[in-house]
Amino acid sequence: MRKGREISQESCHMVNPGRAQKIAEIGEALHRSGCAPYKIEKYVQHYARKLGVTVVVQATPTSVSFQFPEEDNQILMRRMDPAGIDLGLLARTIIRIHRDDDTHIGYVPYPTWLTALAHISIPPIFLILVGSSLQAIGFAAILGVLVWICQQVCQGERANFVEFLSALIVGITVAAISAGGAEVPVWGLCIAAIVLFVPGLSIANSLECLAFNDLISGTSLFTQAMFVFTKLFIGIFIGLNIGETIFGTGLHAPNVNEVIWWWPVVALPVFSFALGIIFNARPVDIALALPVTALGLWGPLWLGFGAGWITGTWVTAACITLYGTWLAKKMNLTGAIYIMPGILLLVPGSRVLFGATQSLFNESLMPVQGVGLSAFLMFAAIVAGQITALSLYSQKNRNLVS
Repeated sequence: MRKGREISQESCHMVNPGRAQKIAEIGEALHRSGCAPYKIEKYVQHYARKLGVTVVVQATPTSVSFQFPEEDNQILMRRMDPAGIDLGLLARTIIRIHRDDDTHIGYVPYPTWLTALAHISIPPIFLILVGSSLQAIGFAAILGVLVWICQQVCQGERANFVEFLSALIVGITVAAISAGGAEVPVWGLCIAAIVLFVPGLSIANSLECLAFNDLISGTSLFTQAMFVFTKLFIGIFIGLNIGETIFGTGLHAPNVNEVIWWWPVVALPVFSFALGIIFNARPVDIALALPVTALGLWGPLWLGFGAGWITGTWVTAACITLYGTWLAKKMNLTGAIYIMPGILLLVPGSRVLFGATQSLFNESLMPVQGVGLSAFLMFAAIVAGQITALSLYSQKNRNLVS
């Protein structure tokens, strides 16, 4: 076999290391930022064409491969960790693709204190948005501190342990709070504390990949999301049982809504801003994504038009996708930056946990009965909404996916 046909990173470097590395860097940055695999392929191919290079790209949730047919079929393979969510990195990478310059794609995080404050504020704000007691909202802030500490402990090689550890610590703490005489919705308080770990991006990307026949990536991402759900649910369950063994059985009080009507209106922008900080989104993108956050939270109830919340979910998913796609075209970015915050709330991630607690423990945090039992219908409604929106929207410039 000719030396030029050896499948190795070194041979690719010898043929054209500069262009190959630039293309690989773009693909890696898109993958790390949480871009859907099939979109990574289209963006990298678009960028390579601007460089005058033909490349065949294959992206999965854990790898990116680049093949250069016109350069002796050289192949460059990169093994990647499962993607996180970095909307700022995603935006900067796409801007670099359009500008075609050598601007370094660096990590530009928010200050640590601001990120910590955002993480701690999410649980109480989430309870304000769904409606809960003032006592539960206060305890949720304390649980947010514990979850933040768990995140700082589980860094690097221990990162895969963070969901289970956080759920376990939260379960034990909530059991102690309940045993101490506080009348709080035990499972609802636990879910609010770990709602940030609900894999909204994985589910949204898996649905999108499946909708566009990327079955391998869609199935892999969906399996990854189910694995996270398992860690969260069993962590809470074990934590509550350990806590009740240590502190005694407390009162599993039903959820009571003591939130004043205007609090959610104020809390929603704060929630959107906190999400943007956690996902490292640019301030302008946080502001522009505010409408989809409102749609994701209240859309299924507002847009059902008397036909039920499943129909409302379909209409809401279509509206979110249309808005995000249109805005992405205006901003010359990808729709995921603006669609993801709405899908994160719309997607039945936390609702699956709500439904499990409702089915197993007869405790619900949401007024919609059977929401967990109808999770499959909600998945289907979101897929149908996305397909509807993408069919209605112009498919011009389809090679560069928005």
